[in-house]
Amino acid sequence: MRDVAIIGPGRVGTLLAAAVSRAGFRLVAIAGGTSEARDTLARSVAGSRPCASPADAVRRADLVWLCVPDDALEEVATDLAVAGAVGPDQHVVHVAGSRGCTPLHRIALTGARVAACHPAMTVPSGARDPDLLVGVAWAVTAPDPDRGWASELVTGLGGDPHIVPEDSRALYHAGLAVASNAVGAAVATARRLLLAARVDQPQAFLAPLIQASVANVLASGASALTGPIVRGDVGTVAGHLAVIDRDTPELSEAYRALGRATLSPVRPMLDPSVARSLQRLLDGEHDEQVD
Repeated sequence: MRDVAIIGPGRVGTLLAAAVSRAGFRLVAIAGGTSEARDTLARSVAGSRPCASPADAVRRADLVWLCVPDDALEEVATDLAVAGAVGPDQHVVHVAGSRGCTPLHRIALTGARVAACHPAMTVPSGARDPDLLVGVAWAVTAPDPDRGWASELVTGLGGDPHIVPEDSRALYHAGLAVASNAVGAAVATARRLLLAARVDQPQAFLAPLIQASVANVLASGASALTGPIVRGDVGTVAGHLAVIDRDTPELSEAYRALGRATLSPVRPMLDPSVARSLQRLLDGEHDEQVD
């Protein structure tokens, strides 16, 4: 595995181009995306060339990285198999987080080795520093005989491989989406509430609180959660909802949704009547009285 083709010159494909080159591979072909994106990436790596056809690019390589959107993956893989662009001497890897090897089944039937290797990170637009991949956890899904080379491939890029079963990929990716998108949405909601409270520098309050909260939950799980819902402070939650509904009603559902997410893991630690009162408040029933 020395000659590499990248299909998809987007954020991940661009970063991988730099990483595989530093790891000693030869990036020989780039396909997919727009002609401008292909040309730009090819110019950044000596010896690589843009190809209008993904099949043409794949035929030039013995290691293929498919860096296409999750929903497009199976169609791209099937087209490559039907075109006869892949065979027993090739290794094909995709980076889609929510998919395992099933979308590559037509490629696997050709005798090519397949794997799904997803870096658990957000890639900034235009990022080309391969050090960004150093120490990053990767979800590796592959048939048993292929887990070794797939894990070694990740290690060679500076990553930390972890095996994720085929039937767990969607759940794995859902967890990452919550960690990335939902946490970001929660922070954005908190910032908007502080701005509505006329706090001129919300980051001064939020940054240390968020950093400590994340560190504590990562170390101790739900037992590290704090705040009025965890304490069963029904009156405080009712007060929050009253002022949010009055002053920033567009944030009411976000507060309630985040509150329900907080209540779920701590509910067994609360008095049942308190938990029911909190549930009613967060469901919009506005009953702050404890049963």
